[in-house]
Amino acid sequence: MTEPNDTPINHRLTLAQLDALRAVVSTRGVSEAARLLNVSQPAVSKLLRQVERSLGLALLRRDGNRVTVTREAELLQWEVERLFGTYDSIQRLAASLRGETGLTIAIAAIPTQATRFAVPAIKALRAAHPDIRIKLDVVANQPIIDAVTSGRADFGLVHSIAVTPELKTEDLGEQRVLCIAARGHRFATLPSISRGDFSGETFVSYGPNTTFGRWLSAAFTRAGDDLKVDVEITASPALIEAVEAGVGVGLIEEAALNARSRDHLTVRPLSAPLSFRSRILRMPGRALSRPAELFLDEYRAIVGAGAWRQDLP
Repeated sequence: MTEPNDTPINHRLTLAQLDALRAVVSTRGVSEAARLLNVSQPAVSKLLRQVERSLGLALLRRDGNRVTVTREAELLQWEVERLFGTYDSIQRLAASLRGETGLTIAIAAIPTQATRFAVPAIKALRAAHPDIRIKLDVVANQPIIDAVTSGRADFGLVHSIAVTPELKTEDLGEQRVLCIAARGHRFATLPSISRGDFSGETFVSYGPNTTFGRWLSAAFTRAGDDLKVDVEITASPALIEAVEAGVGVGLIEEAALNARSRDHLTVRPLSAPLSFRSRILRMPGRALSRPAELFLDEYRAIVGAGAWRQDLP
């Protein structure tokens, strides 16, 4: 039986209430959330109390003037972000269907996909449609998956080694994994590099906490070898710079190499080839705007043209 002070938990929450919750959790305070939302602090406090009554949960702990966010609020934040991501996606799609100009495409991409493929696609799209605005977030695989799932990104650009069973995928443009070493390194005398050739070398690679690093380690393990990483670097440009400087030898995705880096490196294929493909991530059942589809057309053309492929000796 409900006590007099208890409040039923079946009240429908409003977007304003959930927006207040999102702001408080992200800023870790009521006053900061009020500034973010451009409303008064009492207004934010009132909205939070309404959310707490509706859900039957304590979302804030108050100790005098100090306020902390509860674990329950943090857990709710994920679903709230997904809701607002979907809301933003609906707004973008509706604007596209109305034929409005000045639309924004939200893209999330890993670094190599962003620099090698997304940037040229942006240039080509903007040349034909200068009214289209584009937001490109360059992040790691898991944040990309989260952004696409929540609707904060229209789509994601990753490698096919990413595990994404909940998302719709489209793979294209096979990339090899190549070995790189400094100019003049002994690898320059070899037509290809075997796993045994890494013995005695300082190995520079992505760490085991990255998708690419785990994939490389698993590939070596399946072949009966142990991939011992001496220097962990989690971004391709920095890894290339380290190898060029003579820190060690490494493995890199083919599209990460450009003409400048080729001039300063020894680049060789692996005798036991490893490869993967570029992958577009989309949320099943979520339609893309016409500008987003136009961007993907440009992206597919650039990946398919293969200008990024390395001509090796």
